[in-house]
Amino acid sequence: MAIEYAAGPVTVDAAQLAPWHGSASADVLTLDGPCPACEDPTENQIPRRLSALERVGRPTPQPLSIQLACNCTEDHPGRPADVSSGCGRTWFAVAVVADDGAVTLAPPSAATDPTLEAAAQALIAAGPKQLQDVRSAAEKWIGGMTALFGIFGVASVVSARATMTDLAAGWQALIGIAAAVSVGLAGLAVFWIYRAACGWPVTYPVSNDEELRAWYTKQQAAPRVQATFLRDGVRAAGGALIMLVITVGLLWYAPAQSPTVSLVQVTLNDGSQVCGTLLPATPGATLIRRASDGTAMDISPRAIVSETVVTSC
Repeated sequence: MAIEYAAGPVTVDAAQLAPWHGSASADVLTLDGPCPACEDPTENQIPRRLSALERVGRPTPQPLSIQLACNCTEDHPGRPADVSSGCGRTWFAVAVVADDGAVTLAPPSAATDPTLEAAAQALIAAGPKQLQDVRSAAEKWIGGMTALFGIFGVASVVSARATMTDLAAGWQALIGIAAAVSVGLAGLAVFWIYRAACGWPVTYPVSNDEELRAWYTKQQAAPRVQATFLRDGVRAAGGALIMLVITVGLLWYAPAQSPTVSLVQVTLNDGSQVCGTLLPATPGATLIRRASDGTAMDISPRAIVSETVVTSC
């Protein structure tokens, strides 16, 4: 007669684990044997690598603390309607993978680190949803990349050539630097905020207790790390906005460059020379503001022998 369903851990000994056998690949341990509580055959798969990214690896013959659960197909009285299999019992064991991939199980020792049991539970919970998590993150990163490329619209405020060329060279360089800093900070903000929201796809090998403990430690630290990324992203976004305001302000209020004035030296029929600034004049006349005293001289074209552009008078 099938035993009553009861969810919870049970203690196992070496005799109960002796009938269990299994095999190991680079990514998963496949184990099967009788449930120590209901004695019905059951199978478990334990992930050895967490992500949807494939990587070539070799099993490591070192102990790995794992949690097993009854997944038998027998009908146990009291089993909830949303639970499709098993008698509800779970138990911890230590798996050792041989060089040929064969797996042997042993009961955990009394000195086993309690953290390893918590880590083994977290490993089982994380395994089935790893592909979904990576795909979900990838979909969010699509929006992130769209936002990343969209920030280059910030640079459009300096794309008006007529506006930029009206300014002195020093102001043009200052506006270019401010715009570059704004775009850079906006890019960092997008990256850090999406990193906080979606994480970064990483493959973690979990082939022994040390790797399991390291993985679990990273999981425990994840909220603090992601909070740091979010805080830095918000700060970068604020900095980008400030630099954008500065860029626009410089475009609006930076002084225009002084117009370039050409100096000409006119040689007259009598051998004398007049040097100054060429001014607008009526057709058929040449009007020059003499550099020496600022006097505007209207010179008849017939009196001019030659005109030469000079840098100084």
